[in-house]
Amino acid sequence: MRTTLPRLALVAVCALAATPAALVHGQQDPEATPRNGLVRLLDGDQVAFGLTVDARADPVALAANDDIDFVFYDMEHGPYDVSALRTWMQWLVDPGTIAAAGDAMAGKSVIVRIPATGRELEPNIWMVKQVLDVGAHGIIFPTIETPEQALLAVRAMRYPQRVGAPDGEPAGLRGTNPGLAARYWGLSVPDYIEQADVWRLDPPNGNLLPWILIESPLGVANVREIARQLSERNIGAVLFAGSATGGDMLNTHGGSLEAVAQGIETVLAAGREFGLPVAMTSTANMMSRIEQGARLFTGGVTPALRRQSGR
Repeated sequence: MRTTLPRLALVAVCALAATPAALVHGQQDPEATPRNGLVRLLDGDQVAFGLTVDARADPVALAANDDIDFVFYDMEHGPYDVSALRTWMQWLVDPGTIAAAGDAMAGKSVIVRIPATGRELEPNIWMVKQVLDVGAHGIIFPTIETPEQALLAVRAMRYPQRVGAPDGEPAGLRGTNPGLAARYWGLSVPDYIEQADVWRLDPPNGNLLPWILIESPLGVANVREIARQLSERNIGAVLFAGSATGGDMLNTHGGSLEAVAQGIETVLAAGREFGLPVAMTSTANMMSRIEQGARLFTGGVTPALRRQSGR
């Protein structure tokens, strides 16, 4: 029987949400295995919508927003304050949603962008561990430019695997202190360790989503090889196309909107070829982007657009 640990102020609700599952690796019932909401949508090849926020956003209001599925919490351009993130995430938990779903993992998925870019990642993988240890469901890695950087990002999100595990590679680098994250997910510590692996890499587990943000000419030039190497290893990453109208994607391409548009098309083509979902910063031309392989939109959504997408 799965022992469910209560989240903040949710003892009774999480007790109702407890579900049985075996603890032996590889023997879980896929129907009983907890899945965060964003992973469920991607497993079903559905479109998901989110909002870009920081600590100033009202988490209670976001929790009640039925039009969004996830929040993109930015710590690259805002303060890197894990304590503030931890408190903010607790207020994002919605007891009513959990009670109605009978699932302690119901609610908004939290995807956090860390400050370290691909070129800065190797000495700063501790950022990944700290963010995941408060319960985040995914990490956005800014300015990834090479397959080596993308694979290091995935390794930073994984725990080292058991001896003889068939999915031991890429070898995990994450340190083990899962108590807070387990509580946030509504799981026992052993169950959290089982479930907190990278999407697709460890079926039926895998609730963590690496977002590989492509926003430079070198990243665009290498995105097909990045996608190929991730796909060949059965790593379920999100390719995140930088903004078409501003930010680093535009700056690194010398202010050329034409070059940026071509770069975004290249990211979409790589995701389509290798079966990786692509995230976009805007819902502009949403239906044509969905046809090209986009599945996640971080710029918010109206109820009408949500219905148009099939959601």
